[in-house]
Amino acid sequence: MDLEQLRTDIDKLDSELLDIFAKRMELCGLVAEYKAKNGLPVFQGGREQQVLDKAEENAPKGLEAASRLLFSQIMDISKCLQQEQLTEYKEVISEKAVEEPVVACPGIAGSYSEEACIKAFRNPREIRFYDTFEQVFRAVDGNEADYGVVPIENSTAGGVDGTYDLLEQYDMFVCGRLSIPVRHILAAKSKNTEIKRVMSHEQALHQCSAFIRENGYETLTAPNTSLAARQVANGGDDTACICSAHCAELYGLETVKEGIADSDENFTRFIVISKTLQISENADIVSICLSLPHHSGSLYRLLTRFSYSGLNLTKIESRPMPPRIKKKTGTEGFEFIFYLDFEGSVKNPSVTKLMCNLERDCGYYRFLGNYKDMDKGK
Repeated sequence: MDLEQLRTDIDKLDSELLDIFAKRMELCGLVAEYKAKNGLPVFQGGREQQVLDKAEENAPKGLEAASRLLFSQIMDISKCLQQEQLTEYKEVISEKAVEEPVVACPGIAGSYSEEACIKAFRNPREIRFYDTFEQVFRAVDGNEADYGVVPIENSTAGGVDGTYDLLEQYDMFVCGRLSIPVRHILAAKSKNTEIKRVMSHEQALHQCSAFIRENGYETLTAPNTSLAARQVANGGDDTACICSAHCAELYGLETVKEGIADSDENFTRFIVISKTLQISENADIVSICLSLPHHSGSLYRLLTRFSYSGLNLTKIESRPMPPRIKKKTGTEGFEFIFYLDFEGSVKNPSVTKLMCNLERDCGYYRFLGNYKDMDKGK
């Protein structure tokens, strides 16, 4: 038998499988109707376990695990179908954006965060500077500012851990995001200084780690790059800082070395935070966080739900579960929560139905916002 004949036979079987699959999904739809009429839950663990055990027991030798996986996938799809059929669409209500806002920003004049503020709001009524990310969150939470702008991730160094933790701690919503190109330089009081130490934010130090290591510099951390620049300007001559050229000029520092980042393509992504949910007309990014059962395949099965709904996941970030969430959910041990970004709008019924079901099924769930990428224009 040649290859073409084998492929023809496979195509024939695939067609038969599709017919059988369609009939099974039709029956699942009828099951959903029955459950709705009788007030039964979509997920019934005992029934699923019976089907999976039977599939594994009746499978040909050597295909036991594969058969269980196949039927697990089929049942996940049938649950998605039933959940979508039984879940009602609920409109998500949001508040209007503040015109001419007061914006909270970490650092001082000359920081990358200030640049992000100006790009995000063009002409804010006022930019108020704070020493730390947490102070920015406190300012928004305490109504000192309408919005906050904080870094969330860097293309070289990855996620900014503190921002993720603060999003949870202060129950903030994300209402926008944007990226700023990061072009680090080494700056000091004089370019002829014999440098022993380099000061900057820990992310900037990490982004320039190869340069620092090659030169044998001692590192000192600062809350942000602009504060590091100001401290170097007011401090000893043997300490330099990592900051932007604009920041160095602002504080009277000289450029010692340009292009010191590990990667030429270095961008920091910032998010705009608000105390209230605000969704713009063309919002196309949804952010959520959730916890999953600590057993094999739970993340894989979560991904199936997004795939079934035709939603493109653009990011998954895991973080150890904070103690306050453990206490809230009664969770013990070393557990994680997952931060997910995906393309979509809460105006899409498939999106809101999926979110409703995740909120019901996950031990911990929180909707973080539906917003737009400001880099793509207003």
